[in-house]
Amino acid sequence: MARNSQTPGTHGMNRLLFILFTLLFLNRGYAQIISGKIFDERKKPLQGVVIVFLESKKGTTSEADGSFLISRSTGEDHLIISYTGYQSDTIELQPNQNEISLQLSEGVALSEVSIISQGRAHSFSLLQPHNIESIQSVDFRKAACCSLAESFQSGNTVDLAYNNAVVGNREIQMLGLRGIYTQQLIENRPVFTGLMSSFGYDFIPGTWLDQINIQKGASSTLHGAQSMTGAINAALKKPDKDDRFFANGYLDYHGRAEANLHLNRSWSTEDHSGIYLHASRHAGFRDHNHDGFYDDAQNTLLNGMMRNIFYGHQWEGQFNLQALYNTRTGGQTKDANPYLFNQVIRHVNLSGNLGYVGFRNQAQNTGSIYDFSHSTINSNFGLNKLEGFENHFLVQLIYSHSFADDRHSLTIGPAINFNQAEEVSTVGKFPTRKFSYREMTPGMIGEYNIRWGTTDCADVSRFVLSTSQRLDYIKNKKLFWSPRASMKYQLNDFWTARLSVGRGFRFNRIVTDNLSLLATNREWVIDSIPEYESSWNYGFNIVGKPTLLHRETEFNLDAYVTQFDNQLVVDLDQTYGRTIPAVTLFALNGISRAISISSSFKMVITQWLSLKTGIRWQDNRQQLISEVRQQVFIPQWRGLLSADFNLLHQKLEWNITSHAVGKSRLPDKRDFPHDLIHEHDKYSKPFLTIQSQATYHFAKWDIYAGCENMTNYTQHQAIIDAGRPDSPYFSANELYAPINGIKPYIGFRFRLN
Repeated sequence: MARNSQTPGTHGMNRLLFILFTLLFLNRGYAQIISGKIFDERKKPLQGVVIVFLESKKGTTSEADGSFLISRSTGEDHLIISYTGYQSDTIELQPNQNEISLQLSEGVALSEVSIISQGRAHSFSLLQPHNIESIQSVDFRKAACCSLAESFQSGNTVDLAYNNAVVGNREIQMLGLRGIYTQQLIENRPVFTGLMSSFGYDFIPGTWLDQINIQKGASSTLHGAQSMTGAINAALKKPDKDDRFFANGYLDYHGRAEANLHLNRSWSTEDHSGIYLHASRHAGFRDHNHDGFYDDAQNTLLNGMMRNIFYGHQWEGQFNLQALYNTRTGGQTKDANPYLFNQVIRHVNLSGNLGYVGFRNQAQNTGSIYDFSHSTINSNFGLNKLEGFENHFLVQLIYSHSFADDRHSLTIGPAINFNQAEEVSTVGKFPTRKFSYREMTPGMIGEYNIRWGTTDCADVSRFVLSTSQRLDYIKNKKLFWSPRASMKYQLNDFWTARLSVGRGFRFNRIVTDNLSLLATNREWVIDSIPEYESSWNYGFNIVGKPTLLHRETEFNLDAYVTQFDNQLVVDLDQTYGRTIPAVTLFALNGISRAISISSSFKMVITQWLSLKTGIRWQDNRQQLISEVRQQVFIPQWRGLLSADFNLLHQKLEWNITSHAVGKSRLPDKRDFPHDLIHEHDKYSKPFLTIQSQATYHFAKWDIYAGCENMTNYTQHQAIIDAGRPDSPYFSANELYAPINGIKPYIGFRFRLN
């Protein structure tokens, strides 16, 4: 008799495929599909508009081009359209109506609180050619999002990783790579580049954020080729849409206090101004493991921005000015000759855009963006020192034209990017090194989009192809070509599949890219430095939003590979001489690739409860001096489970989120004394954290209280050889878990519309 030769793993894969295809075709013929687009009074598409059925509270949000899809069941006859800063609208649908085009009118500012339960605050794009994950400002309030860096805790895409036990700071990771390979944008404008690449996510306060679009993989090159793993595009509150007056206060058990103030004024229907102020202070007085070092540095941040926006009949644009001052102090608590950490960062930014909107043909559009910044940094880690500065200047012009009923669109334009930077570094008793950078990069950009085929909804294209080409003249001697392509295929009204491929590059900063390594006594051995880092990214994505058991669901599956051509390799497995641990830097000579596979599922259980779960596996391998090994400090897997409750007629909002973090490889310590590597052997330990927050909404007030790290898990021995800061084995950069235990906090928000 023939036996079934399938393995248990094959059975599991078959079950997964069966479930996937069942979900894929489950909704065909089940419900009517409503498609539409939403614009403002200036005919510009609105993203993040909440579209909800009055009868069932089932809803969705509009995407970047104002489009949306929503399934309609029997008895669902009225749509409520809500958007912050605009008058809400209710539409009665005809029995066979399946298309909507709506223009919202500005009016009495609609509080975000009134649409909390209706808004789908965290969602994946179903209609765009690029893989975009959108986070609305409602989602930021589920946790103590004190900055942009802390705004990703309820998602499964961007990780906030631990970094340094002396400074106590954290950095983001995306698609299995450090955040320096993810481009940071503010309203499509590249920001915090070069010297500031590792700090920028901490310098955008959470209350300033209106929404975040996370573009995964190689998307468009319109705003730069630095998005090697993707881009994080943050939209800030606008003076004409934000509250006239807004105040926020925050205090936690570990000594952090924060205050935010928004002051907005509309001078006319065309001119609007706003002042956004932030001040925070972290006392940093704790030493929970009694190793003689403060758990966190004393941290003071003063941050302010002035925004001016004008809308004219022919011209519109904005002008922004931001200035910040940040100081950090930490180190040993008591010692005759203590190890001390000090850091001062100053940053000034002048930016904006200007566009001409007076074309008779509304399919034409032209605009420009500009950005100038000056940054300085002074850091002292014991005997290790860094002084640096960077001047950054960017100007870009864009012209776009759509034709053939918007089935085709073309965008072209020149850009020029200038960076002048310097790093002066001293490591221990070794000679001072000086690294100078001067990068003048003119470029030309072109993007072509084509749509064809239709689904059951006439407004939804079956197939969309976006091709983007960018040619930059880098280092005054080489043309660098960055081709990219993204394809979307609409499987049916509820499911979309995507493929993407593209190339990107960035200019590295030798010391500031690896600033946490100054918190060690390792010797820096610099062999060769690449002029730039470059990589190819390949991606696959499938998104589904079927209705199961009359409940809204959202399914997302991603697979991405990033393959480097050029890279600055940082090898922490080598020694200087025979015994002294070293930081060895050299140009890549071999393979370096990162794989990231993730999946998430969200379901609205009832009108007051929704659940979200996610898991991600990642593998980052790199050619080091000795062999190909896993990249250090990159967890092999992560898991997420989150629940959202809306109670007491939407007045009480409660979120609880847990993160499971798998093991990651640690640097080789074969030459370390055995008694020093108790928690720093070959791999870190897996751990689980839980955080929760409850918010009660009044008419003009929000009162919230929460707790982070409710499992009270900490990395007890965070610093190697903490008792001897002059030891060659001293290291404070091998932080992979929290060093602070349970952290309760309270806060308030007050607004006048």
